[in-house]
Amino acid sequence: MVNSSKFFSYLIFIASLIYFSCAIYYYTTGTMGTMFWVLALVPVAYIIYTLEKLKDGSLYPKLGKFQYAVGFFFIAICVFSAVYLPMNYLDLIYTRVGSFTLTDKLVGVFLFLFVVEYARREHKVLFFLIIFLIIYCMYGDLFPGILKTSRISLERVITSSTIEIKLGMFGTYAQAGVGIIGAFLLLMGIAKGFEIDKALIRTIINALSKRPALIPQSAVIGSMSVAMCTGSGAADSALVGQFTIPAMRRAGFPALYAAATEGAAALGGLIMPPVMAIAAFLMAEFLGVSYFEVVIRGFVLAFIYYFSIILTVYLLTIQYVKPGRIKIDDVLSQLGRVEITDKVYAVIFFLSLILLIVLMGVFWWPEVRAALFTSMLFLIAASVIRVLTAKDLKKGLKELLKGLRGAIEGYPAVVVDILLLLAVLGIIINLFTVSGWLIKISMLLLDLGEESLIILVALSFMLAYFLGFGLPPSAVYIIASVLVVTPFISFDVDKWVAHFFVFLAAAISEFTPPVALIAAVTSRIAETPFVKTAFYTQKWILPIYLLIFAVLTWPELVVQPGLEMLKAFAIVLIACLTITVGSFGKVSRRRALDYSARFGIIALGLVILYGPVKALAPMLALISVVVVFLGFRQTKKISMMEE
Repeated sequence: MVNSSKFFSYLIFIASLIYFSCAIYYYTTGTMGTMFWVLALVPVAYIIYTLEKLKDGSLYPKLGKFQYAVGFFFIAICVFSAVYLPMNYLDLIYTRVGSFTLTDKLVGVFLFLFVVEYARREHKVLFFLIIFLIIYCMYGDLFPGILKTSRISLERVITSSTIEIKLGMFGTYAQAGVGIIGAFLLLMGIAKGFEIDKALIRTIINALSKRPALIPQSAVIGSMSVAMCTGSGAADSALVGQFTIPAMRRAGFPALYAAATEGAAALGGLIMPPVMAIAAFLMAEFLGVSYFEVVIRGFVLAFIYYFSIILTVYLLTIQYVKPGRIKIDDVLSQLGRVEITDKVYAVIFFLSLILLIVLMGVFWWPEVRAALFTSMLFLIAASVIRVLTAKDLKKGLKELLKGLRGAIEGYPAVVVDILLLLAVLGIIINLFTVSGWLIKISMLLLDLGEESLIILVALSFMLAYFLGFGLPPSAVYIIASVLVVTPFISFDVDKWVAHFFVFLAAAISEFTPPVALIAAVTSRIAETPFVKTAFYTQKWILPIYLLIFAVLTWPELVVQPGLEMLKAFAIVLIACLTITVGSFGKVSRRRALDYSARFGIIALGLVILYGPVKALAPMLALISVVVVFLGFRQTKKISMMEE
């Protein structure tokens, strides 16, 4: 019975139903607030995570059947915690602080160990960081120089990270995961449950693939559409890439180019609202502003990135896709038949995103209320379509129940890993704080960068870049922003600029080794070497490297929405397109002349972005428009001559 997949599927559904019901109840009523509900939902999330591992036998496979006993012990403790902590909520935050009971401490110890074990399994760099910080807290007086600090007891380390609630695993980050982040991911959970994400991909690729020249663009548009709500580059590239990469290869793209194109398109999803790799929600928390204020700025940067990628892909399409060499049917065959319902689902999905933005930006609805209303409307529309498109009422009701169950299970499936990761990060930031490391590192950065803002920028970029070697974007953003934003502000850098600098630097962690999750996925689909794929993609994602530093030289991009933002958007976009033409276009069939001319084009774009005299940028941008047009025509002309 224990080994039965059906048995575990049943348990997962029950746990998912509990999570889904609690979340909907909270989003609807707002009762008790996130500080209360996080106490129940973090343990439930860990139960779902454990059940998923037990279902496929991957919790502790070396233990054989004994892993199921261990797993159910974990689940029993989490069930007790999910009941005990909310029941004692008021006592924990008001009367028992500093004098916790034995039961309080035992619950804290077990949950601390469970979350650290999750980090060991899923995010090893974070696990080792936690271990180091625990040692540092307990033996800080043995460290030299500026690193020396007072000792902190193990009991204090654990209680401050767990049952003190306002800090650690139940603190700001996990509360955001239960609250605003969970509310926005509800839409994607419903789409996943009704398989609307797959319908969306089929519709987009089918529509664009009718013209060979647009086949590679299907990767860009498809990835952007899916990643807008998943906020995961790896998940996006896996879902969309299974169709687009083979299609691009059949259209004439080299395998590495196909993998790099899909990878670059998926990476853009990390900076594209509304999710922005969940950093948008956390940025709003850090800055104390509405979520919509973050989103409107995020769109500006995301559009610059995607317009640059679209031009990159089109320049390559001109060179490699030859209409006479491809059969459209071969490209579309793997998609299966695109039904009218797929198109309807795609329409209601995009309409739901538009409605969400309108409710927040035009009517100024609270974020959670807007997300809940949109998601419920989306659920009703999907349910009605599922029933009406069935052959008969009985089958329609059966399909409806299947879709509803999928939504109930799909929502926690989207949220669980994010929530547990936020719990891990909460522990890390708490240990940074109680040990004094937060202040020490910030002061160290200030000391190293006090002579020059450029030195501080370089150090901060290197910090985010190296953190990205082993951490996902959301983790890099949280840790780096906590450490470097204050030093930036001390140099009179606007808070928006500081946060978006860190956010964009964090986004590239999806392509920094040894994690490079997107490259791992795309290389597997394209059957190309992992390292080579990651290396090639660096050229494709050049626009995001440009934007990281452009927000410093063009702060108008993110400081205040208005005419100045639109002006900066136009100038920076033209500069990025200019550099794209220089990087991927062709100017001459003679290699030496071609490289020299393209180098000059790239230099022109760089001067617009980072030149010391900003007053010249508008005039140079006008010249660049002509350069981009001529570069595009010349690339097309040379490619036709080489056929």
